[in-house]
Amino acid sequence: MGGRKKSTTIKTTNHRTGPKLNTKQLDTLLLTYTFRYLTTDNLARYRNITTNSAYSALSILHRRGYLGRKHNKSYRLQNKAARYYSTLKTVKLLGGVEYGFGDRVSKEVLLTRRYEDKKTGSFIDLQVDIMTAYLDIRDSVGDKLEILTATDMTHDQDNYLRSYPSLEVLNKDTGYRCLIDIFPNDQHLFIAKKRIRKYIEHYDNQEWEWEKYPDVYLVRRSLGDRNRLKSYIEEKMDDNYLDAEDFEMFVVEGAGECLF
Repeated sequence: MGGRKKSTTIKTTNHRTGPKLNTKQLDTLLLTYTFRYLTTDNLARYRNITTNSAYSALSILHRRGYLGRKHNKSYRLQNKAARYYSTLKTVKLLGGVEYGFGDRVSKEVLLTRRYEDKKTGSFIDLQVDIMTAYLDIRDSVGDKLEILTATDMTHDQDNYLRSYPSLEVLNKDTGYRCLIDIFPNDQHLFIAKKRIRKYIEHYDNQEWEWEKYPDVYLVRRSLGDRNRLKSYIEEKMDDNYLDAEDFEMFVVEGAGECLF
């Protein structure tokens, strides 16, 4: 007479969604929501892990359909890192109820994340540059700063210039606040000049709710362009009878030059 068979528990997986995501994986998806495009180097710096670990984390989410990946022939020729971004699967997950992100994400912002694979190369590169600037500031100055991205600024939409600045930095010790806009060298200079006029208009219209309008830093690598922008700022501030008592605009080579 045979003995009783040992019972076994079979772990099942929902084949449509796969196993549940762990905390670090969910955090990575939130990072793509915040910064839009991740690279292995930036994720490694953000978490203080090796690039191999960062690559593995991104690759797993890519294989499971949560992250898209851009790395075509032109990227390889330019020695550019792959860019990882939210897929529709991630948009639905962040907007759903299963993981409880309702108070951490904006439905309005999520609508803009549905077509990340359709964005231009220059737009994607700018988002990567913004995250790099974020990390440069964070790593050089430390915990006394609060750094907001454009995604963070959507929670206080009425206060900010549109389109949103690249970053906002607040020194929690001194109360000093500044806005940072990054203009890559391949972007026409008239875009930065238009932005200067918009900041002046935003100030004149008293659209900033706090008492002091923040300093503005424009980041441009080209020395010649920086000199032209400085002259343009002086001209437009004079035209509008504004000076340093109102607010100041600086032009710098990198975000690390901002005075926090």
